[in-house]
Amino acid sequence: MLNGDSMNSLERILTILDGEKPDRLASLCLGADYLFIRKFMNSPFAFTEEDLVQFEIDNLSYNVPNVQYLIAKFSPTNILPTGLDAKIDMCWETVIPGTMKKARNSDGFIFANGMVNNFSVLKNGLPFLWYTGPSLVNEIDIKDYWEAKGWLSPQKKQFRHLAKSRKNMLKNYDVVVSQGINGPFENCILGIGLVNFARFARKKPSFLRKHMDFQWDVIEEPSLKMLMNTKPSVVMCGDDYGYNFGLQIPLRQWREFIKPYLKRYVDIVHDKGVKFILHSCGDIHELFPDFVELGIDGVHSLQPQINDLEMYRKKYPSITLLGTIDDTEMLNRESPTQVREEVKNYIKKLGLKGGYMPGPTNFLLDQPPENIVAMYKAIQEFGRT
Repeated sequence: MLNGDSMNSLERILTILDGEKPDRLASLCLGADYLFIRKFMNSPFAFTEEDLVQFEIDNLSYNVPNVQYLIAKFSPTNILPTGLDAKIDMCWETVIPGTMKKARNSDGFIFANGMVNNFSVLKNGLPFLWYTGPSLVNEIDIKDYWEAKGWLSPQKKQFRHLAKSRKNMLKNYDVVVSQGINGPFENCILGIGLVNFARFARKKPSFLRKHMDFQWDVIEEPSLKMLMNTKPSVVMCGDDYGYNFGLQIPLRQWREFIKPYLKRYVDIVHDKGVKFILHSCGDIHELFPDFVELGIDGVHSLQPQINDLEMYRKKYPSITLLGTIDDTEMLNRESPTQVREEVKNYIKKLGLKGGYMPGPTNFLLDQPPENIVAMYKAIQEFGRT
């Protein structure tokens, strides 16, 4: 805990998600990609030999993008002697259930939801894993997929480590690890493609529902139940609904095909008395009334260039706003001094009285490390209530 704190991170975050006033604002970081880690390790903030020894003792994860080493490095010095005094209160860990299969027509791998990812090494020597397309490109592929339940089903061992991961980070570094799985929209479109989704929604809605029912029964529901059996503190699931200028699918289709499954996600989490946060990129203003109806506790990302944050704050006070700090332009291009002033302005606009948790709108990718440190230091400086 920082000097002057009267709450630990979990108490603070739950207070904020309840819309009540915390001792100070909590901050969050989803994680970081290889490029940011490389920049960080070539900066004055890099891990020391002492850090690495301590992180190993504490059994932290160094896996990208859920880099607990990085999150811990931002600790105050009373927690980690070589910490950066720029504390992060919450990070994210997503489980991808099931096993992988070799893709038929590429050197990639198929995940349980049907998406194809390719592993490669970039010219700069960094490893790279990226989505390259759906594997279920026609109705025959989808019907064959429905018959292949074995490798799609989540395994208990994939969830076993979650409780230990949360305990280690909260006990040793006062950091909450929010955990979750992909949402129903992403699971569907990553496997069959957005074009097929749109075509089935118009011409074969019952076929699309059957596919989404299959993924719910075989992947999503058992995964959520295994997750909840580990007794998470906070659940955050990712489901990107927006582009920069609106939703990826019409609102009518979202309500017909996505909302019913998202409600099941929220209900399973709430039935265990746990808060539910949705990570969703893009301009999603049309969905906020539905988020309120579903009882979603918080929404993360909320790029400020394309979302009216002050309107959300006033019109939908029951939903905590998470993220909101521009990580595509401001954190990339401005100086640390300018970053500090921008963070001060975000906090002034969105408030200190609960319902707001600032941080980057996505994973750390290619931002200058000095700007990220400046951002978290500014959240601590201006986030006192």
